[in-house]
Amino acid sequence: MKSVVHEIYLSVSGEGISTGLPTIFVRFAGCSLRCGMDGNRKLWCDTPYALSPNAGKQMELEDVISEIGSISSSPTQILLTGGEPLENSNRIFSQTLAEKLKQSRQVSGMYTRVRVETNGAEPISDLENMVFTLDYKLPGSGMENKMILDNLEFVRDRNDNLDEIKFVIRDRKDFDRTLEVIDGFKLRGNLLASPVFGELSPEILVNWIKENNRTDLRLSLQTHKYIWGEKRGV
Repeated sequence: MKSVVHEIYLSVSGEGISTGLPTIFVRFAGCSLRCGMDGNRKLWCDTPYALSPNAGKQMELEDVISEIGSISSSPTQILLTGGEPLENSNRIFSQTLAEKLKQSRQVSGMYTRVRVETNGAEPISDLENMVFTLDYKLPGSGMENKMILDNLEFVRDRNDNLDEIKFVIRDRKDFDRTLEVIDGFKLRGNLLASPVFGELSPEILVNWIKENNRTDLRLSLQTHKYIWGEKRGV
């Protein structure tokens, strides 16, 4: 079994509830969404180099597992990201990789969390052995019509305290829509409010959260950008 992998490396998680946690990143190539392209506004995807399905090298499943093992024999978290790790051939590859990693954990007795960072446009209810960072694309992304709403209900109802739903917020319209989605679907758990880096001040977003008394929202900054800027593979 093969898929196109852009890079595999060790760093710390930059976002969400696992911010700062040492993590092995497995970045897949290929994503059909183009977030943020609106008139003269630029594409805001922070990994445009992984958007093409050919932006990497074909790797066998066992080679990916071997490379993960060469980085760390006992990683706390493995993050499958992209690109989009659940799109096209990446999907079955990611699912099989998670299953293989589960089997290796059972043999070794170690604990490793497999987290999938997905764009919300791919179904997730049939997937096992992973926790989810699920994006909900807001109006400012131009991709809201691609969202699979069943994903929100799935994450809400399975009530895994490691799952998270992320709202990347560009402006006040996006913030108001975030509240509509949370309230409309009665979402709970780890609900992340993340300002578009360089477009919305974190201070402004925090003020909106406070003004609306949204104690259910957690501010999530892209910590890696504050540390390394636009450097890749760090």
